Amino acid sequence: MSQGSVNSTNSKVRCSCGRIAVVRTVRNGSNAGTKFYGCPMWPNTSCQLFVPIDDNNVVEDLQLKLLERDTTIAELEMIQKFNEDKIKELEKEKKSLVDEVETLKTKMWQQKLSSIKQYTNQKNMSMALFIALIVVVVIFMGK
Repeated sequence: MSQGSVNSTNSKVRCSCGRIAVVRTVRNGSNAGTKFYGCPMWPNTSCQLFVPIDDNNVVEDLQLKLLERDTTIAELEMIQKFNEDKIKELEKEKKSLVDEVETLKTKMWQQKLSSIKQYTNQKNMSMALFIALIVVVVIFMGK
């Protein structure tokens, strides 16, 4: 397991991939409950940073609390960024659907106009046939 470097001036632990470490807690095994510095990209990284935190050191304990707070803030910022990206994605999808609805409305109105024109043409044709029939009957009756 690789060890990170601790910079005493800013008390930030950095892992071998250059990121500022986050505080994690061992959940299983004989060390369960032990806090340690770990890579923020774990488990999606080859970085294996594991620096146990000494609970007996007051300064380190305060640094730990500060880092835990910073870790929580970083996690919340990541969640916020994810949510913002999702909102942007959904807004694009919404715009696409609104555009599609507008296109369908236009097509629907075009179909309605076409149907009205066909009905009007059919009605005019029926009227013309009826008048032609009357003319034929009048001519035929007149002879």
